[in-house]
Amino acid sequence: MGIPTIIDPSTRTTATLSVSALKHNVRWLRERLPNHVRLMAVVKANAYGHGASLIAPLLQQLGVDAFGVAATAEAAALREVGVTAPIFLISPVLPDEAEVVLATRVVCLVQEGEFVRRLAVLAQSGGQQAEVHLKVDVGMSRFGVFPERTVEAACAMEQLPAIRLTGIATHFPCADSDAGLTARQWQVFAQAADEVERRLGRKLVRHAAASAAILNVPQTVGDMVRCGLLLYGVAPSGHHPEPLGVKPVLSLHTRVTALRWIPPGRAVGYGATFVARRKTLVATVPVGYGDGYLRALGNRAEVLLRGRRVPVIGRVCMDQMMLDATDTGAEVGDVVTLIGKQGEEEITVNEIAHWLDTTPHEVTTLLSARVQRILVE
Repeated sequence: MGIPTIIDPSTRTTATLSVSALKHNVRWLRERLPNHVRLMAVVKANAYGHGASLIAPLLQQLGVDAFGVAATAEAAALREVGVTAPIFLISPVLPDEAEVVLATRVVCLVQEGEFVRRLAVLAQSGGQQAEVHLKVDVGMSRFGVFPERTVEAACAMEQLPAIRLTGIATHFPCADSDAGLTARQWQVFAQAADEVERRLGRKLVRHAAASAAILNVPQTVGDMVRCGLLLYGVAPSGHHPEPLGVKPVLSLHTRVTALRWIPPGRAVGYGATFVARRKTLVATVPVGYGDGYLRALGNRAEVLLRGRRVPVIGRVCMDQMMLDATDTGAEVGDVVTLIGKQGEEEITVNEIAHWLDTTPHEVTTLLSARVQRILVE
Protein backbone atom coordinates (compact mmCIF):
# COMPACT_ATOMS: atom_id res chain seq x y z
CA MET A 1 0.00 0.00 0.00
CA GLY A 2 1.36 3.42 -0.94
CA ILE A 3 0.65 6.84 0.54
CA PRO A 4 -3.11 7.18 1.16
CA THR A 5 -4.99 9.98 -0.57
CA ILE A 6 -7.51 12.22 1.13
CA ILE A 7 -10.75 11.66 -0.80
CA ASP A 8 -12.16 15.14 -0.12
CA PRO A 9 -9.41 17.78 -0.51
CA SER A 10 -11.34 20.17 1.74
CA THR A 11 -11.28 17.65 4.59
CA ARG A 12 -8.27 17.76 6.84
CA THR A 13 -8.85 14.63 8.90
CA THR A 14 -10.65 11.53 7.61
CA ALA A 15 -11.39 8.09 9.00
CA THR A 16 -11.70 5.72 6.06
CA LEU A 17 -13.75 2.58 6.61
CA SER A 18 -12.89 -0.40 4.43
CA VAL A 19 -15.95 -2.22 3.12
CA SER A 20 -13.83 -5.17 1.97
CA ALA A 21 -12.23 -5.50 5.41
CA LEU A 22 -15.64 -5.54 7.08
CA LYS A 23 -16.89 -8.20 4.67
CA HIS A 24 -13.77 -10.27 5.34
CA ASN A 25 -14.21 -10.04 9.11
CA VAL A 26 -17.86 -11.14 8.96
CA ARG A 27 -16.86 -14.17 6.87
CA TRP A 28 -13.93 -14.87 9.21
CA LEU A 29 -16.25 -14.95 12.21
CA ARG A 30 -18.89 -17.08 10.51
CA GLU A 31 -16.24 -19.65 9.57
CA ARG A 32 -15.11 -19.95 13.18
CA LEU A 33 -18.50 -20.13 14.86
CA PRO A 34 -20.76 -23.20 14.90
CA ASN A 35 -23.55 -22.94 12.34
CA HIS A 36 -26.28 -22.48 14.93
CA VAL A 37 -24.59 -19.52 16.66
CA ARG A 38 -26.08 -16.12 15.87
CA LEU A 39 -23.86 -13.09 15.36
CA MET A 40 -24.78 -9.88 17.18
CA ALA A 41 -22.81 -6.90 15.88
CA VAL A 42 -22.13 -4.53 18.76
CA VAL A 43 -22.46 -1.00 17.41
CA LYS A 44 -22.75 0.94 20.66
CA ALA A 45 -20.71 4.13 21.11
CA ASN A 46 -21.04 5.01 17.42
CA ALA A 47 -19.87 1.53 16.40
CA TYR A 48 -16.76 1.89 18.58
CA GLY A 49 -16.09 5.22 16.88
CA HIS A 50 -16.38 3.84 13.36
CA GLY A 51 -19.73 5.51 12.62
CA ALA A 52 -22.85 3.49 13.34
CA SER A 53 -24.96 5.15 10.63
CA LEU A 54 -22.47 3.93 8.01
CA ILE A 55 -21.46 0.60 9.54
CA ALA A 56 -24.81 -0.80 10.73
CA PRO A 57 -26.68 -0.76 7.37
CA LEU A 58 -23.65 -2.38 5.75
CA LEU A 59 -23.50 -5.07 8.44
CA GLN A 60 -27.21 -5.72 7.91
CA GLN A 61 -26.53 -6.25 4.20
CA LEU A 62 -23.75 -8.66 5.17
CA GLY A 63 -26.24 -10.76 7.11
CA VAL A 64 -25.47 -10.23 10.78
CA ASP A 65 -28.32 -11.52 12.91
CA ALA A 66 -28.74 -8.70 15.41
CA PHE A 67 -27.27 -5.47 16.73
CA GLY A 68 -26.19 -4.48 20.23
CA VAL A 69 -26.47 -0.94 21.62
CA ALA A 70 -26.09 0.67 25.03
CA ALA A 71 -28.80 3.35 24.91
CA THR A 72 -32.32 3.82 23.59
CA ALA A 73 -31.12 6.79 21.51
CA GLU A 74 -28.64 4.50 19.75
CA ALA A 75 -31.43 2.04 18.98
CA ALA A 76 -33.66 4.78 17.59
CA ALA A 77 -30.81 6.06 15.41
CA LEU A 78 -30.34 2.59 13.91
CA ARG A 79 -34.04 2.36 13.03
CA GLU A 80 -33.78 5.79 11.37
CA VAL A 81 -31.07 4.55 8.99
CA GLY A 82 -33.07 1.50 7.99
CA VAL A 83 -31.95 -1.23 10.38
CA THR A 84 -34.76 -3.78 10.62
CA ALA A 85 -32.86 -6.61 12.33
CA PRO A 86 -33.35 -7.27 16.05
CA ILE A 87 -31.68 -4.68 18.29
CA PHE A 88 -30.57 -5.62 21.79
CA LEU A 89 -30.12 -3.01 24.49
CA ILE A 90 -27.34 -4.52 26.57
CA SER A 91 -27.14 -1.89 29.33
CA PRO A 92 -29.67 -1.12 32.10
CA VAL A 93 -32.73 0.86 31.03
CA LEU A 94 -34.62 3.49 33.00
CA PRO A 95 -38.35 2.99 33.65
CA ASP A 96 -39.25 6.17 31.76
CA GLU A 97 -37.56 4.75 28.63
CA ALA A 98 -40.07 1.90 28.36
CA GLU A 99 -42.19 3.73 25.78
CA VAL A 100 -39.30 4.28 23.35
CA VAL A 101 -38.20 0.66 23.88
CA LEU A 102 -41.58 -0.50 22.61
CA ALA A 103 -41.62 2.03 19.77
CA THR A 104 -38.19 0.95 18.50
CA ARG A 105 -38.85 -2.78 19.02
CA VAL A 106 -35.79 -3.27 21.22
CA VAL A 107 -35.00 -6.45 23.14
CA CYS A 108 -33.75 -5.39 26.55
CA LEU A 109 -31.38 -7.23 28.86
CA VAL A 110 -33.05 -6.89 32.24
CA GLN A 111 -32.78 -7.62 35.90
CA GLU A 112 -35.57 -7.39 38.45
CA GLY A 113 -36.93 -3.90 38.92
CA GLU A 114 -39.31 -1.13 38.07
CA PHE A 115 -38.35 -1.03 34.39
CA VAL A 116 -39.71 -4.52 33.66
CA ARG A 117 -42.95 -3.79 35.49
CA ARG A 118 -43.35 -0.50 33.64
CA LEU A 119 -42.61 -2.21 30.33
CA ALA A 120 -45.28 -4.83 31.07
CA VAL A 121 -47.94 -2.21 31.82
CA LEU A 122 -47.25 -0.21 28.67
CA ALA A 123 -47.02 -3.28 26.46
CA GLN A 124 -50.29 -4.67 27.75
CA SER A 125 -52.11 -1.34 27.35
CA GLY A 126 -50.86 -1.09 23.77
CA GLY A 127 -51.70 -4.65 22.83
CA GLN A 128 -48.02 -5.50 22.39
CA GLN A 129 -45.57 -8.06 23.70
CA ALA A 130 -42.16 -7.02 24.97
CA GLU A 131 -39.33 -9.46 24.46
CA VAL A 132 -36.64 -9.46 27.17
CA HIS A 133 -33.50 -11.41 28.08
CA LEU A 134 -32.58 -12.00 31.70
CA LYS A 135 -29.10 -10.77 32.65
CA VAL A 136 -27.12 -12.88 35.14
CA ASP A 137 -24.18 -11.41 37.08
CA VAL A 138 -21.36 -13.97 37.36
CA GLY A 139 -18.70 -11.56 38.60
CA MET A 140 -18.87 -8.19 36.85
CA SER A 141 -20.95 -6.68 39.70
CA ARG A 142 -22.38 -4.11 37.32
CA PHE A 143 -25.84 -5.30 36.29
CA GLY A 144 -27.91 -8.47 36.53
CA VAL A 145 -29.32 -10.94 39.05
CA PHE A 146 -27.06 -13.19 41.07
CA PRO A 147 -26.97 -16.82 39.86
CA GLU A 148 -28.73 -18.14 42.95
CA ARG A 149 -31.70 -15.84 42.28
CA THR A 150 -31.96 -16.49 38.54
CA VAL A 151 -34.87 -18.95 38.70
CA GLU A 152 -36.83 -16.72 41.05
CA ALA A 153 -36.32 -13.69 38.80
CA ALA A 154 -37.26 -15.62 35.66
CA CYS A 155 -40.44 -16.98 37.22
CA ALA A 156 -41.42 -13.49 38.39
CA MET A 157 -41.04 -12.17 34.84
CA GLU A 158 -43.16 -15.04 33.54
CA GLN A 159 -46.03 -13.78 35.67
CA LEU A 160 -45.95 -10.30 34.15
CA PRO A 161 -48.50 -9.66 31.39
CA ALA A 162 -47.15 -8.95 27.90
CA ILE A 163 -43.56 -9.83 28.84
CA ARG A 164 -41.92 -12.63 26.83
CA LEU A 165 -38.67 -14.01 28.28
CA THR A 166 -36.78 -15.48 25.32
CA GLY A 167 -33.14 -15.38 26.39
CA ILE A 168 -30.59 -15.35 29.18
CA ALA A 169 -27.22 -13.63 29.15
CA THR A 170 -24.12 -12.76 31.12
CA HIS A 171 -20.90 -10.81 30.64
CA PHE A 172 -17.35 -11.84 31.52
CA PRO A 173 -15.07 -9.38 33.35
CA CYS A 174 -11.75 -11.10 32.59
CA ALA A 175 -12.15 -12.88 29.27
CA ASP A 176 -9.04 -11.17 27.88
CA SER A 177 -6.86 -11.93 30.90
CA ASP A 178 -8.03 -15.05 32.78
CA ALA A 179 -9.39 -17.90 30.68
CA GLY A 180 -9.66 -20.21 33.69
CA LEU A 181 -11.84 -17.82 35.66
CA THR A 182 -13.97 -17.17 32.58
CA ALA A 183 -14.51 -20.90 32.05
CA ARG A 184 -15.65 -21.28 35.66
CA GLN A 185 -18.00 -18.32 35.33
CA TRP A 186 -19.44 -19.87 32.19
CA GLN A 187 -20.21 -23.04 34.14
CA VAL A 188 -22.00 -21.03 36.82
CA PHE A 189 -24.04 -19.25 34.16
CA ALA A 190 -24.80 -22.45 32.25
CA GLN A 191 -26.03 -24.16 35.42
CA ALA A 192 -28.32 -21.20 36.20
CA ALA A 193 -29.63 -21.22 32.62
CA ASP A 194 -30.28 -24.97 32.80
CA GLU A 195 -32.33 -24.50 35.97
CA VAL A 196 -34.39 -21.70 34.43
CA GLU A 197 -35.11 -23.74 31.32
CA ARG A 198 -36.19 -26.71 33.41
CA ARG A 199 -38.55 -24.52 35.42
CA LEU A 200 -40.01 -22.76 32.38
CA GLY A 201 -40.11 -25.89 30.24
CA ARG A 202 -38.56 -24.26 27.17
CA LYS A 203 -35.23 -23.34 25.61
CA LEU A 204 -33.83 -19.83 25.97
CA VAL A 205 -31.24 -18.12 23.78
CA ARG A 206 -27.95 -18.07 25.73
CA HIS A 207 -25.29 -15.46 25.07
CA ALA A 208 -22.18 -14.48 26.96
CA ALA A 209 -19.12 -14.26 24.73
CA ALA A 210 -17.70 -11.08 23.25
CA SER A 211 -14.56 -10.95 21.08
CA ALA A 212 -12.04 -11.94 23.77
CA ALA A 213 -14.08 -14.91 24.96
CA ILE A 214 -14.64 -16.13 21.39
CA LEU A 215 -10.85 -16.42 21.06
CA ASN A 216 -9.78 -17.42 24.56
CA VAL A 217 -12.69 -19.51 25.87
CA PRO A 218 -14.52 -20.77 22.77
CA GLN A 219 -16.83 -23.08 24.75
CA THR A 220 -18.68 -19.93 25.87
CA VAL A 221 -20.13 -19.02 22.47
CA GLY A 222 -23.56 -20.37 23.44
CA ASP A 223 -26.37 -19.57 21.00
CA MET A 224 -25.23 -16.04 20.13
CA VAL A 225 -22.05 -13.96 20.40
CA ARG A 226 -21.86 -10.21 20.97
CA CYS A 227 -19.01 -9.11 18.76
CA GLY A 228 -17.42 -5.69 18.39
CA LEU A 229 -13.64 -5.62 18.19
CA LEU A 230 -13.18 -8.59 15.87
CA LEU A 231 -15.80 -7.29 13.45
CA TYR A 232 -13.84 -4.05 13.22
CA GLY A 233 -10.59 -5.94 12.69
CA VAL A 234 -9.11 -4.95 16.04
CA ALA A 235 -7.45 -7.61 18.17
CA PRO A 236 -8.56 -7.99 21.79
CA SER A 237 -5.85 -7.40 24.38
CA GLY A 238 -3.23 -10.13 24.21
CA HIS A 239 -3.70 -10.78 20.49
CA HIS A 240 -2.52 -9.20 17.24
CA PRO A 241 -4.72 -8.68 14.15
CA GLU A 242 -2.48 -10.20 11.45
CA PRO A 243 -1.86 -13.61 13.10
CA LEU A 244 -5.60 -13.83 13.81
CA GLY A 245 -6.51 -13.10 10.21
CA VAL A 246 -8.87 -10.16 10.76
CA LYS A 247 -8.43 -6.94 8.80
CA PRO A 248 -8.66 -3.44 10.32
CA VAL A 249 -11.71 -1.60 9.04
CA LEU A 250 -10.66 1.88 10.14
CA SER A 251 -7.67 3.96 9.13
CA LEU A 252 -7.14 7.57 10.20
CA HIS A 253 -5.43 10.17 8.06
CA THR A 254 -4.75 13.90 8.24
CA ARG A 255 -2.52 16.41 6.43
CA VAL A 256 0.45 18.62 7.15
CA THR A 257 -0.82 22.19 7.52
CA ALA A 258 2.42 23.98 8.46
CA LEU A 259 6.19 23.45 8.48
CA ARG A 260 8.97 25.34 10.21
CA TRP A 261 12.61 24.80 11.08
CA ILE A 262 13.65 25.40 14.68
CA PRO A 263 17.19 25.55 16.08
CA PRO A 264 18.62 23.29 18.81
CA GLY A 265 17.39 24.31 22.25
CA ARG A 266 13.99 25.58 21.04
CA ALA A 267 10.95 24.17 22.86
CA VAL A 268 7.80 22.83 21.18
CA GLY A 269 4.24 23.04 22.46
CA TYR A 270 2.47 23.76 25.74
CA GLY A 271 4.59 23.32 28.83
CA ALA A 272 7.80 23.13 26.78
CA THR A 273 7.86 19.36 27.28
CA PHE A 274 9.96 18.81 24.14
CA VAL A 275 13.22 20.65 23.46
CA ALA A 276 14.98 20.16 20.13
CA ARG A 277 18.45 18.62 20.35
CA ARG A 278 19.22 19.41 16.70
CA LYS A 279 17.97 21.62 13.93
CA THR A 280 14.44 20.22 13.57
CA LEU A 281 11.70 20.45 10.96
CA VAL A 282 8.43 20.72 12.87
CA ALA A 283 5.31 19.62 10.99
CA THR A 284 1.96 20.77 12.36
CA VAL A 285 -1.11 18.61 11.70
CA PRO A 286 -4.77 19.45 12.48
CA VAL A 287 -5.49 16.66 14.95
CA GLY A 288 -5.79 16.92 18.71
CA TYR A 289 -7.69 15.69 21.71
CA GLY A 290 -10.76 17.47 20.31
CA ASP A 291 -10.68 14.79 17.61
CA GLY A 292 -10.10 12.00 20.13
CA TYR A 293 -6.30 11.78 19.77
CA LEU A 294 -5.44 12.03 23.44
CA ARG A 295 -3.12 14.55 25.05
CA ALA A 296 -1.26 11.68 26.71
CA LEU A 297 0.11 10.64 23.30
CA GLY A 298 2.42 13.66 23.19
CA ASN A 299 6.12 12.72 23.25
CA ARG A 300 5.02 9.09 23.14
CA ALA A 301 3.23 8.24 19.90
CA GLU A 302 4.44 7.85 16.35
CA VAL A 303 2.63 8.50 13.07
CA LEU A 304 3.45 7.81 9.43
CA LEU A 305 4.68 10.52 7.08
CA ARG A 306 5.99 9.75 3.61
CA GLY A 307 6.02 6.06 4.47
CA ARG A 308 8.14 6.31 7.60
CA ARG A 309 7.55 6.58 11.32
CA VAL A 310 7.98 10.01 12.87
CA PRO A 311 7.46 10.98 16.53
CA VAL A 312 4.77 13.22 17.97
CA ILE A 313 6.67 15.97 19.79
CA GLY A 314 5.39 18.22 22.55
CA ARG A 315 1.94 18.04 24.07
CA VAL A 316 -1.03 17.21 21.87
CA CYS A 317 -3.24 20.31 21.71
CA MET A 318 -7.02 20.41 21.39
CA ASP A 319 -6.95 20.91 17.61
CA GLN A 320 -3.34 20.41 16.53
CA MET A 321 -0.16 18.54 17.26
CA MET A 322 3.43 18.64 16.09
CA LEU A 323 5.72 16.06 14.50
CA ASP A 324 9.47 15.78 14.00
CA ALA A 325 9.62 15.69 10.18
CA THR A 326 13.34 16.47 9.92
CA ASP A 327 14.40 13.52 7.80
CA THR A 328 11.29 13.14 5.64
CA GLY A 329 11.39 15.90 3.04
CA ALA A 330 7.83 16.74 4.05
CA GLU A 331 5.75 19.38 2.31
CA VAL A 332 2.56 21.18 3.30
CA GLY A 333 -0.41 19.04 2.25
CA ASP A 334 1.34 15.69 2.77
CA VAL A 335 -0.90 12.93 4.12
CA VAL A 336 -0.13 11.79 7.67
CA THR A 337 -1.46 8.42 8.83
CA LEU A 338 -2.29 8.09 12.51
CA ILE A 339 -3.91 4.64 12.23
CA GLY A 340 -3.25 2.40 9.25
CA LYS A 341 -0.58 1.77 6.64
CA GLN A 342 1.83 3.78 4.55
CA GLY A 343 4.22 1.74 2.46
CA GLU A 344 5.64 -1.06 4.59
CA GLU A 345 4.87 0.67 7.89
CA GLU A 346 1.69 0.40 9.94
CA ILE A 347 0.33 2.01 13.10
CA THR A 348 -2.30 -0.24 14.69
CA VAL A 349 -5.04 0.49 17.20
CA ASN A 350 -3.38 -2.01 19.52
CA GLU A 351 -0.10 -0.11 19.34
CA ILE A 352 -1.80 3.14 20.32
CA ALA A 353 -3.57 1.32 23.15
CA HIS A 354 -0.17 0.13 24.37
CA TRP A 355 1.19 3.69 24.37
CA LEU A 356 -1.82 4.79 26.41
CA ASP A 357 -1.89 1.71 28.69
CA THR A 358 -5.54 1.18 27.83
CA THR A 359 -7.76 -1.17 25.85
CA PRO A 360 -8.09 -1.00 22.04
CA HIS A 361 -11.82 -0.29 22.49
CA GLU A 362 -11.01 3.13 23.89
CA VAL A 363 -8.75 4.22 21.03
CA THR A 364 -11.38 4.18 18.27
CA THR A 365 -14.34 5.02 20.51
CA LEU A 366 -12.68 8.33 21.39
CA LEU A 367 -12.79 9.58 17.79
CA SER A 368 -15.07 12.60 17.82
CA ALA A 369 -17.79 13.76 15.45
CA ARG A 370 -15.34 16.24 13.93
CA VAL A 371 -13.52 13.38 12.21
CA GLN A 372 -15.20 12.70 8.87
CA ARG A 373 -15.94 9.03 8.25
CA ILE A 374 -16.05 7.65 4.71
CA LEU A 375 -16.79 4.15 3.39
CA VAL A 376 -14.24 3.04 0.80
CA GLU A 377 -13.87 -0.14 -1.23
